[in-house]
Amino acid sequence: MAVACCTCMPHRYFLVLMCFIGMLISVGYRTSFALVMTHINAVNNSNASSSDSLFPHCTTEGTSRDRVTHWDGSTALLFNTFYFIGQLFFSLPGGALCQKFPAKRIYAITILISSVLQLLLSLVIISEQIWLIYLFRLVQGGVEAITVPSMNAVISAWAPKNQKTTLVNLAYAGVYLSPAVANFSTGASVCYLSWDSILYIYGSLGVLWSVFFYLFVYQSPDQHPCLCDSERDLFIPQATVNGNAANGNAANGKAAVQKTPWCKFFTSMPVWAMFVGAFCRNFVFAMLITEVQQYYKDVYSLNSAMNGLLNGLPHVFMVIFMLLGSVFLDYLGKHGILSWTLVRKLAQTLGFGVMGVCILVIGFLDNYIEVFVLFCVGVAFSGFSISGYQTNPLDLAPKYVGPLTGISRTGMAGSILSTVLAAKTAGDSHKLSDWQTLFIIGGSLHIAGVIFYCIFASGRQQSWAEPKYEALVGETDETESKKNSNVLITPSGINSNYGAIDKEIY
Repeated sequence: MAVACCTCMPHRYFLVLMCFIGMLISVGYRTSFALVMTHINAVNNSNASSSDSLFPHCTTEGTSRDRVTHWDGSTALLFNTFYFIGQLFFSLPGGALCQKFPAKRIYAITILISSVLQLLLSLVIISEQIWLIYLFRLVQGGVEAITVPSMNAVISAWAPKNQKTTLVNLAYAGVYLSPAVANFSTGASVCYLSWDSILYIYGSLGVLWSVFFYLFVYQSPDQHPCLCDSERDLFIPQATVNGNAANGNAANGKAAVQKTPWCKFFTSMPVWAMFVGAFCRNFVFAMLITEVQQYYKDVYSLNSAMNGLLNGLPHVFMVIFMLLGSVFLDYLGKHGILSWTLVRKLAQTLGFGVMGVCILVIGFLDNYIEVFVLFCVGVAFSGFSISGYQTNPLDLAPKYVGPLTGISRTGMAGSILSTVLAAKTAGDSHKLSDWQTLFIIGGSLHIAGVIFYCIFASGRQQSWAEPKYEALVGETDETESKKNSNVLITPSGINSNYGAIDKEIY
C-alpha cells in the first residue's frame, strides 16, 4: 500500500515523472550492457584509442579497473539476442497480467527484478560462465517486456482527457532519452572509473526507484487517501461514467468483465499493420542500441568514451523531434486537417521512412563522421513515429490496450533477427563490408514496413472493440463530443474513459 503524501502537488505529474525516470533507468540496461561488452571484448582492443577521437585515452586500460575477455564478437552479440528472446516470450503474458493484477505493483516489481540482475551481472561476467549470462539476459528481457504495458495501464488511470497527450509523451520520453543517457554515462564510466561501474550505478538506481515508486505512487485516483480537491475533481466525471456503464451492464445481466477477443486481434489487418511496424522498428532499434557500438569499434577503432558520445547524441535529437512532432501531428488531427488514420500514417512515414533511407545510405559509406550525421538525421526523424504504430493499441481497442500492447511488443522478434544476423556475419568477421550489408538489410526492411503500414493501418476504433464510445459517456460528454468530434483523439491515442475513438469513415 502506498504511503500517503498529504500535499497538493498534482499526483498525476508526480506519477509521470516517476514513469519517465523508471523507463530512463530500465531501458538503459540494454544499452549500458552492450557498450560494456564492446569495451571488454578483446577484438580490436589494442587499437581502441583512435588518434582523431575527442577522448584519445581510456585511462582504465591495462589497469586493475579494466577487464579483457576472449569471447568472439558473435558471442557478445548473442547475449543481446537472449535478452530480446525473453522480451518476445513475455510480451503477450505481460499484456494479460495488466488485465488481472494492479499495474502499479507489476511495474515496480519487474523493474526491481531487472535491477537486481543488473547488479549481479558483473560477478557473472567475471565468472565467465557464458550460460549464466545468457540466463540473466533472458530473465531481464522477460521482465522488461511487462514494464511497458503496465506503465501504460498506470498512466491511463491518472490521465484526464485533455492532458493525456502531454502526460503520455512525457513518460515515453524516458524510453527514447534512455539510450543517450546510457551511452554517455557508460562510455565515460568504463573509461575513467572501471569496466563494471555502470552496472552497479544503474542497478542501484533501479532498486531505489522501485522502492520509492511502490511506496509513493497510487494505482488510481480513488485509492489516493488525500488527493487535493482540485485534482480529485478532474476524475469525478470519469468515475461517474465508469460507474454508470458498470451499472448498465449489470442491469442487462452482462458480466462486468468480458473475455478478451484474441481471435479478432489476429484476424484484424490494422493489428497486423501495428505488428509489422513494431517488427521493423525493433530490427533497427536493436541495431542502434546494441550493435552500432561494435561497428564503431570494429571499423573505426573508437574507444568507449567516443563510442558512447557518437551513439548517444542521435537519441537526444530523437526526443526533441518526438515532442515537436506530437504538437505538429496533434494540430493536424484536432483541427480536422487530416483524419486520425492519416495522422498515424504520416507519423510512420516521416519517422521510419526517413530513418530507413538514412540507414540504407549508411550501408554505402566508409567515414564515421558521415555515418554519425546520417544516424543523427534518421534517429531524430524516428521521433515522429511515436504517434504512429506505437499508439495504435489505444486507437484500435482502448478497452484492450494491455493485450494489444503485448501483441505490438511481440515485434521484438525483429530484434532477435537483427542481433542473430549481426552475430553470424559482422560479429564473426568484423569487416566493414559485412556491417554495410547489415545496414542495407535494415534500411530496406524499414522502408518495406512503412509501405505495409500505410496500406493497412487505421486510427479508428475497431468494430470488435466494444463497448462503443457513446455507451461510455454521459449526456453532457456525448453532447460535447458531437460538437467537437475532431478533438476526441490525441496523438498519444488515449481519450477519456477507455481511450480513443476515431468516428470518421476512412
